[in-house]
Amino acid sequence: MENQKPIFDLKGQSPLNAVTELHSFFRDMQSYYKIAQGQLLGKIETADSTEAAHLKTELDEINQKIEYFHVLNNAASIADTVMHTPAMIAEFRSEA
Repeated sequence: MENQKPIFDLKGQSPLNAVTELHSFFRDMQSYYKIAQGQLLGKIETADSTEAAHLKTELDEINQKIEYFHVLNNAASIADTVMHTPAMIAEFRSEA
C-alpha cells in the first residue's frame, strides 16, 4: 500500500485562500446577525405584547446564530493564523 499525500481539491483555490475566505465569511455573518439583532431589539421596544413575544422568539434564533458564527469565526481565525506561518506557506506553495 502506497502512502499518498492528500490533494486539496477546491477548484481554483489554495488551502490558504480557502481558510482566509472562510474566516472573512464567518466574521461577516457574525456582523450581519449582530446588526439584525440590534434592529430586532428596536422593534421589540415598540411592539405590543403579542408581537413582542414573536419577536423575542426570532431574537433567540438570531442569538444562537451569533454564537455559532462566533465559534466558527474564532476557529477559522486560528486556522488562518496557523496556515499563514512560514512553515505552512512553504508547505502549500510546494503543491502549486
